Amino acid sequence: MKKKLSLALALLLAMLSVASCGETNPEQTSANTEAVSAEEAMAAEEKESETPNWDAVAKPDLGGIAINIESTIHEVNFHNKLDLEELTGERLDDAIYNRNRLIETKLNCLIKDNPATWNPGSVLETAVVAGTGELDLAYGLIEQAGGLITKGYLKNYNELPNIDMTKPYWDQGAIETLTILDKMYFGLLDFGFDHYESMTVLFYNGALLNQYQLEDPYELWANDEWVIDKFTSMVTSVSSDENGDGKYELGTDIIGLAGREYWFQPMLFASDLSLVSWDKENSTFLLNMDNENFLTVAEKISQLYSPDNANYVNYADYDLGRTAFSEGKALFYSRLMGDYKHLRSTEDDYGVIGFPRYDYSSEESYCFVQNPGTFFLPVDISDDNGDGQDDYPEIGSFLEAIAAYTHDYTLKEYTESAVIGKGLRDQNSVTVFRKLIQSRSFDLMHAFTFTGLSAGFCTAVKSGENFASTAQRLNKSFERNSEKLIEAILQN
Repeated sequence: MKKKLSLALALLLAMLSVASCGETNPEQTSANTEAVSAEEAMAAEEKESETPNWDAVAKPDLGGIAINIESTIHEVNFHNKLDLEELTGERLDDAIYNRNRLIETKLNCLIKDNPATWNPGSVLETAVVAGTGELDLAYGLIEQAGGLITKGYLKNYNELPNIDMTKPYWDQGAIETLTILDKMYFGLLDFGFDHYESMTVLFYNGALLNQYQLEDPYELWANDEWVIDKFTSMVTSVSSDENGDGKYELGTDIIGLAGREYWFQPMLFASDLSLVSWDKENSTFLLNMDNENFLTVAEKISQLYSPDNANYVNYADYDLGRTAFSEGKALFYSRLMGDYKHLRSTEDDYGVIGFPRYDYSSEESYCFVQNPGTFFLPVDISDDNGDGQDDYPEIGSFLEAIAAYTHDYTLKEYTESAVIGKGLRDQNSVTVFRKLIQSRSFDLMHAFTFTGLSAGFCTAVKSGENFASTAQRLNKSFERNSEKLIEAILQN
């Protein structure tokens, strides 16, 4: 009994001791709590969100509307998919599928993409003429815009509610280049990936560089020495008539350059030049073919591509050029960035570089984006949610949300998994790729359909024809077409 009493007394004393030790000053407790809260808040501020655009973008309830999109048939040469019917097991495809389903849930809408034509612009025109308002967006090549603009069938994105084109998920190079008279008819934003796929680049063969003991294009680029003269010297030094027939043939001989010419625009853009530009001060389009700097660079390009060049190759068979490069028979291969997916079986190591410029007198140098897919906005759309108004505010909210999400999430899957993971084989090429993304620029000639200019310039390059006289011959029709276009833009 005494033993039990002693144990009980000891237990009671122990409990009193713990209670005594647990007593704290209320003011001290409050101060400690405030200090911890301040530290946590400071830590949270220091750790920036990895998805700031998606975090900030509005995600309104769109009332169950369908977003009706007419898009281009899915291509094998580049990634132009906007949506998929199901998961495929491909990381990028699945990322796009999951993105779209999440947007549908968050915004209470339905994405209805119809990739059934090579000319979505024509489908948009038919819908506008019919007045049905059934089409919300058309995702077609930029060259389809000219006729739609002059006919007044496209809505200006600057009038679209609920968008902010200063955000990084809208292509700032496109906005700078293609905005005319404060009107922007081209939706180049992070929804599709064709404005990345369509960057013009040079792939180069590492084995041939070593074999011919040539300088590394990346080192030349990094040291501000990557110029057209250097490029031309490398092209001509590699060319070898393997079968001795006196001419150079793709797939048979070792050649310096294969692939597409892209109307000979990439080296012009790299040299801060373009065939057509917009004079904002005088509100007019300019044909630059008789500009002194333009003539100097164009003549350099002509020396490389002219049939009179001893190393001339017929570039017409683009796919044979790809085969020649893949088989180690071409030093450089000119193609779009998206062509990486066709080079995976190439045995020789290869790199990626931008096109060379004339010199470094200009601080600016641009990556020419060749005829990319863009979103066209029709002037007539319907009222799907029954609020008595057209659905432009809903379309604006949808584009902002899906572009913000894509920029923060899906774009990383495209760059890291698809392009870098499967297409680029060294860190130098990754550095160049990221730099080219930041310097993309777009072609007014094709965006506004100045017919005949590209053909005329190409003829002059290949024939060695005097560029100034070519410009004089083309200028009359150019002025007539540009005046008609400006009048249409002002009226619509």
